[in-house]
Amino acid sequence: MNFYDKVHELVRNFKDTEEYKKYMELKKKVKEDAMLKEKIDTFRNKQMDYQKQYINGTPMSDTSKEEMQQLYSLIIQSPLGAEFFQAEIRLNVLLADMQKIINDGMKDILEF
Repeated sequence: MNFYDKVHELVRNFKDTEEYKKYMELKKKVKEDAMLKEKIDTFRNKQMDYQKQYINGTPMSDTSKEEMQQLYSLIIQSPLGAEFFQAEIRLNVLLADMQKIINDGMKDILEF
């Protein structure tokens, strides 16, 4: 058994899931809709800024929270935007499950 071959097999299997295929299909459609893509990019940039602030111990201002909520509302008003975010959530659940399975299988290494 070659470890790296098995890791590549895992990635191929992940890419064969319906969740991955649906996400990639929707991602392509979002990229074709310039206005929606711009809104999602703006939302993600604000999300990254918030995460940086959170890590540095700075709480998100009420104004920033409101801006993010308004932007999110605008995005999900579009059926494509709503479907894209739902697909992204499903994909992230798969990734989190995969990470949990790996971590559970490596407890003897990870625990001290």
